[in-house]
Amino acid sequence: MVVHSPAAAVIDADLKLASELGASCVEVLPRWNALPPADELRSKIESSGLEIWSVHGPWGRRSICSERVDLADTNPRLRQESLEDLLRASDWAVALGAKVLVVHPGGLSEAEDFQARFDHLRDSLGRMASAAWPMGLRIGVENMPKGVYPGSRMEDLAKIVREIDHPGLGLVLDTGHARISAAVVAETVAAEGWLISTHVHDNEGRADSHKPPGEGSIDWPEWFATLDRIRYSGPIMLECIRALRERNPAFSPEWLHWWRDLVIL
Repeated sequence: MVVHSPAAAVIDADLKLASELGASCVEVLPRWNALPPADELRSKIESSGLEIWSVHGPWGRRSICSERVDLADTNPRLRQESLEDLLRASDWAVALGAKVLVVHPGGLSEAEDFQARFDHLRDSLGRMASAAWPMGLRIGVENMPKGVYPGSRMEDLAKIVREIDHPGLGLVLDTGHARISAAVVAETVAAEGWLISTHVHDNEGRADSHKPPGEGSIDWPEWFATLDRIRYSGPIMLECIRALRERNPAFSPEWLHWWRDLVIL
């Protein structure tokens, strides 16, 4: 994942790291309240020899125009504003040349609101998929850490995606969130048949710390074996760019060798 920032050095550093990692594609996390021209950012990324696979959409208060973004909000006005914000993000993602817009299913919520939020999320995602698909864009719903109803368990998101059954809709597996909410392997298996992208990072099962793989407690060989088991062939999208950027060096030759061996296998 590369991060857009008003400081040009940030995205330049991220693109350099992506190239050093041997990446072929990237996900863009823009500043949604200060979007750059899509054509300029697209040119910068593609000139680095990288494909733009996905864009991380607005969430919570990281929005374009809405008060906050929550596709399952029980307040009809806030839910409609959330949908409109993500549709604006879809237009920008298409202009950037992305294939997937990653969205959060919602924010922290109450368990007793599960069914109402489930129904609202299903309606919102159906509308998003119908709008995005004709533009060549797919909507990827990301699993969350604990406390999001629905959203913390991949089986709930998979149920919604199955019920909608639209080619413009799929699932995004976040390994760090899965480690906090349940078991990474079980959450991955729950996405079988619908997984279109990943967010890959590590932690100890408590804080969403976005550590590089190998620095937490996820069993990475087991996880990659699970991807083979469900026949996933999409991107392995590292979501620990800030941690790597802030280190000197960003990674050791030994870590890079270990990581590349895992991905290839």
